[in-house]
Amino acid sequence: MIEAVLFDLDGTVADTNALIYASFQAMFTEKLGITVADETIYNFFGEPLEKTLRRYEEDPKDLLDFYRAHNLKHHDEMVTAFEGVEEALIHLKAKGLPLGIVTSKREEMARRSLSCLGLTKYFDVIVTPEYTKEHKPSKEPLLKACELLGGVDPTKTIMVGDAVYDILCEQGAGAYTAGVTYSKVSLDRLRALKPSYMLDDLRELLPIVDTLNAKA
Repeated sequence: MIEAVLFDLDGTVADTNALIYASFQAMFTEKLGITVADETIYNFFGEPLEKTLRRYEEDPKDLLDFYRAHNLKHHDEMVTAFEGVEEALIHLKAKGLPLGIVTSKREEMARRSLSCLGLTKYFDVIVTPEYTKEHKPSKEPLLKACELLGGVDPTKTIMVGDAVYDILCEQGAGAYTAGVTYSKVSLDRLRALKPSYMLDDLRELLPIVDTLNAKA
């Protein structure tokens, strides 16, 4: 039985892949004077930014400030929604399911992304790093979303994400897990974690939820 559906934000609901990539590349080039392979950058997707940047500087404050300034400057013109996202959300809400965002993105920017896309109204909770002590891949953010939804059983949720940290978070909480094939992260890495489902399009969630609930 599925009682709630949860989503990662960047790379799952919001197509910010080009924006994130450009922000990393500008930071590496202009602040550190180094070249970092595309695959390496894409594998940072879904990871808390400060953790990523500590690989390059023990105190990454200047890097964080540069990345965030670049990201903010170009955000509104570059953020888009993946095809089928709003349609999927509309139909999930029509089934009476609460929906939530569980993201490593700061709350201010997460809400900005959703606002730019006109999607805020579909989500009952938005869990960002400000809400929990531990972050993905810990299960704590997913459990927090369930708590804010009124005590939903995490084993009766399905969460969709595009990154390794998403799948690990979901599995740790005992949720049904779904990865997306349009991820910029290596699909081999995602599939190696054996998520419950791999989706080409968020609309594919609709028959999955119906089937799980029919079995229940």
